[in-house]
Amino acid sequence: MKHKIMKFIGLPVIFLVKVIRPFKYAWKRIYYTSRLAGEISDMDFSVLCDGRVHVSGTRNIHLGKRCRLGMDTELRTIENGKIHLGDDTRLNRGCTLTSYSEIFIDDWTIIGEFVSIRDANHGMERGEPIRYQPHISKPIRIGRDVWIARGSCILAGVTIGEGSVVGANSVVTKDIPPYSIAAGVPARIIKSRE
Repeated sequence: MKHKIMKFIGLPVIFLVKVIRPFKYAWKRIYYTSRLAGEISDMDFSVLCDGRVHVSGTRNIHLGKRCRLGMDTELRTIENGKIHLGDDTRLNRGCTLTSYSEIFIDDWTIIGEFVSIRDANHGMERGEPIRYQPHISKPIRIGRDVWIARGSCILAGVTIGEGSVVGANSVVTKDIPPYSIAAGVPARIIKSRE
């Protein structure tokens, strides 16, 4: 008897959840994209957010057409920092972009989950605690059609050439030429794309 009652109550609830789910998903995308548009003035409305995008600092950020941002992505600009995402760029879940100078990412680039891109480092002079030293920043430039795989870290002053691929969990400390495949800690060129 207990199972029949549960089935009688449960089936309409399951049906309702299945009917509402697509609308809920669409509503979340509209809500989070609208929320981001309220925080960033230089954003095309074709941008799509999979969840909450955390924006802080001066908000000197440009998002190109049809960009897609994963949930819990963080965009932070400090002092003179600026972030530029070209058209059709994809930032997956949990990415962090922090700029004191400039982070420029060109069109059609894919950034995997939990990638960190920071254009500044702490000062490390002796005689003063690192914590109290000013940041030293150098711009980062990532070319068109680049794929940076999950968990990688891109450090200050790096240029990643057009069409390059950076392997998962790599730490990029030096420039990568166009159409190269690089991986490791620190990242080294493995081969060229054919």
